[in-house]
Amino acid sequence: MLDTVVFDSGTPGPHLLITGAIHGDEVCGTIAIGRTIMELRTGIFKLDKGKVTFAPICNPKAYAANARYSDVNLNRVVQKHKAPSLYEHGLANDVTALIDTADVYLDLHSYSSGTLPFLFLDYDTPAHRAYATALNIPHWVTGWNALYEDAKDLSTGDTMTYANGAGKLGILVECGLHSDPVAALHGYKAIRAALAHFGIAEAFDKTPPAKPDIKRMVSLEVKKKEGRMMQDWQHLDSITKGMPIAQYDDGETLTAPVDGVIILPGKKTALGEEWVYYGVSAE
Repeated sequence: MLDTVVFDSGTPGPHLLITGAIHGDEVCGTIAIGRTIMELRTGIFKLDKGKVTFAPICNPKAYAANARYSDVNLNRVVQKHKAPSLYEHGLANDVTALIDTADVYLDLHSYSSGTLPFLFLDYDTPAHRAYATALNIPHWVTGWNALYEDAKDLSTGDTMTYANGAGKLGILVECGLHSDPVAALHGYKAIRAALAHFGIAEAFDKTPPAKPDIKRMVSLEVKKKEGRMMQDWQHLDSITKGMPIAQYDDGETLTAPVDGVIILPGKKTALGEEWVYYGVSAE
């Protein structure tokens, strides 16, 4: 089972699960969780009700190697595995067991192609919107589930899909660039905002939330063969339909299918994995 740290206020209330390093090279969540644990242990702040479970490193082998994963992308295999055959299958069993015990969930990630923190609003319900708004992160991305309905070969389950299916309220936050120390600060603020939203602890930042900029994912490109991006694309860069985005080594060129934005362009994408997503304004 994964290493966890639990704080219980002793007063009835929600149980919040917070995970870091689902991908081993995404250390901001681990750092943010470590700071929060230290502050709770030293009394810098305390829980008012409920409890929180921290799982700082959800992919230990990949984390030790500073790699995205060991055998397979953990956040594409989050389901129950009766006979786990790969390292991340066993981890998925641990992660799902943790989700099962919680009421609400925050999953902290980072990415390789930009510095802006953003969150995925995978389920557009009033409760999810209220939670997302409380995190006070100005950029949201929607449409993940609809996109993967047509790409089931790429994913058998992710943290938010599993959480929703288990009746849990969850949000996944991309805190910023992998190597940017500020990403850990964004992660810490997200933790404190989640604790405050559910009444578990006092608010850290009382800045009124701004109206979010919401983009909806509409398509994705899988890397079929060796190639390169046509420029140093950054997450949420503007694009126009027909603009060259990437080129395979054999000369085949990928072009933007829409007027909109580029989402999570992959810097070191493995063959057969998601290379780039495209999005449009949602509101």
